[in-house]
Amino acid sequence: MTDQDFMKIVINKGKQRLEKNISPNISIIVKANLIISEGHSSVGEYELSGHNDLNCINEAAKKLKTFDLSGCTMYSTVEPCSMCLACAAWAGLTRIVFGAYQEDIPQNKYEISDYHAIDHAKRLILPNNQKMEIAGGILQAECAELMKDVKDWILSK
Repeated sequence: MTDQDFMKIVINKGKQRLEKNISPNISIIVKANLIISEGHSSVGEYELSGHNDLNCINEAAKKLKTFDLSGCTMYSTVEPCSMCLACAAWAGLTRIVFGAYQEDIPQNKYEISDYHAIDHAKRLILPNNQKMEIAGGILQAECAELMKDVKDWILSK
């Protein structure tokens, strides 16, 4: 499967969540073309660190019973914040693929102005001394559309 195929899965899972009136902000982690974990935002449940990426990384680590997620790719509706990017680095995630950039979802604030995960990832060193690869803007318009009713990271419908 391609990055676009996995991003379509993320978008479809986000649409399913929207139908249930739940935030569509979602991530999956894939290893060897198998979905290992899924994480959704739990910020609306008053979990300040309950970002979809963190929840997805934690679930993958528990499922695989390891802190080492090298060889895995995380697919997400939106650009990871700096906290999520750092957690991904500590976990040794090899790749991150996301749809919408922070500029595409201005109603949701990031903690660093002019932040871009792609730029920050260039300075990260993973535990295995590898570099993380990040691809952004994959199915960007669809992901931005999915997030249009999310404000301050909470669904406002």
